[in-house]
Amino acid sequence: MRSSTALILSGLIAAVSAHFQLQFPPPRGVFVEDNEPTFCDGYPSVASNRTAFPMSQGIISFNSEHPQWTAAVFITNVSNPISFDNFTQITSYFQESIEGSFCMPFDLSSTNDTSLNLKNGDNVTIQILFNGGDGNLYQCADLILDTSANVSGQACTNQTSGSGSNSTSSSSAQGLSTPGASSLLGLSSLLGSIAITLAL
Repeated sequence: MRSSTALILSGLIAAVSAHFQLQFPPPRGVFVEDNEPTFCDGYPSVASNRTAFPMSQGIISFNSEHPQWTAAVFITNVSNPISFDNFTQITSYFQESIEGSFCMPFDLSSTNDTSLNLKNGDNVTIQILFNGGDGNLYQCADLILDTSANVSGQACTNQTSGSGSNSTSSSSAQGLSTPGASSLLGLSSLLGSIAITLAL
């Protein structure tokens, strides 16, 4: 009985600590799960080798360890961004029901923020904000905008979750920080009950 309860408990803990990994453009550094709730996944300095990224027909891809999540993309042309305040939101918050590979078009020529006035040759940094229900997570990629850059060699596929659904919708800023809050409270109570059971 105790071994099966312990197995359930370990599975629940693994589900709570699930994260995401930026695949393209390449992130600033090696993925560090414990640092992901912090600015740029714990990498405060700009990468020495920026990735050439097109102004149009670009993509962003990452791996999600959550079946349902909310995300948004932020960008800055500050040469060495050191805080969230340096970034401007460039996509709406969007929700997906995809666990595994996710890829989205990222066309800066059509979403260009007038305050940034991005152009060919600019150094920029994007920051992905991701929330699968267990808090905001962040990863950054440092880019150089290049109209001749071509990302057609990058695989851009989306996997669906077990339910086979794939939905996209916008949500409010408050929605990004709160999805799954009630379920996490319920999970906390369940973990407490399991702990009591183990003690018996």
